[in-house]
Amino acid sequence: MHYRVVATILLLAAKSANAHSFVEQLTNIASDGSYVSCFGYPRAFVDKSADAKFDQEANKWLLPPAGGPPFINETHLLCHPSQQVPNQAGSFSRLQTRPGSMIALRYAENGHVTMPGGGLNLVGKPKKGGTVFVFGTKQPRPGETLQNVMHWTRDGKGGDQSGRLLTAQNFDDDRCYQLSDDSIVLGKARRLQTPNPIPGQPGSDHELFCETNVRLPGDITVGQPYTLYWVWQWPTAPQQEREPLHGKDEYYTSCIDVDVV
Repeated sequence: MHYRVVATILLLAAKSANAHSFVEQLTNIASDGSYVSCFGYPRAFVDKSADAKFDQEANKWLLPPAGGPPFINETHLLCHPSQQVPNQAGSFSRLQTRPGSMIALRYAENGHVTMPGGGLNLVGKPKKGGTVFVFGTKQPRPGETLQNVMHWTRDGKGGDQSGRLLTAQNFDDDRCYQLSDDSIVLGKARRLQTPNPIPGQPGSDHELFCETNVRLPGDITVGQPYTLYWVWQWPTAPQQEREPLHGKDEYYTSCIDVDVV
């Protein structure tokens, strides 16, 4: 069993409610719930580090784009420009997995779970941090749109039928937390309930990623990659006395390939 520990400790210690979330790791889940094998990563993944030059825009993809119309339309591309086609960055390789396997897609909660309202001065946000959808396809294509993929269904008959919905879950998995001061009651309670020390440093603190657990289809082809689209829906409800009066869409996505072995 092998794990790669990503060098994120100093960066993660800062309050991050103004940051947003994207998939940072994938791993296989054994029948007893433990993680097995090596981690895998999204397309073109850029690692967080203690380097202050890290730019979350390298991984984050917001739809609709900031400053534009408040709702998605047929022109909005599903994947980040760097994730339009299958490609891995450096040593951040694909997850190796099998048909029918249960896998975890892991991401930082960044205050959207443990801070009231999902962040600083936010109103109209859904409970549990909104909804995460995971879609799968054997036919990924550049230029895929969010609107098209959101029509896919579990039986594979929705939309253009080129993929299927694999799961829809709360963003909050009821365990995850960021590192922050203990005035945030929920975060403190979770840290006590599920401590997550830095490997090899008993008694230390480290944030605990949220995860979306999904079972891969049993009919995917061994020897060929399979593509996953992680879509986080975090809309704002209509407001009576402040903007947005009619509400607004807010989606974040990660585009991922796994090797089926």
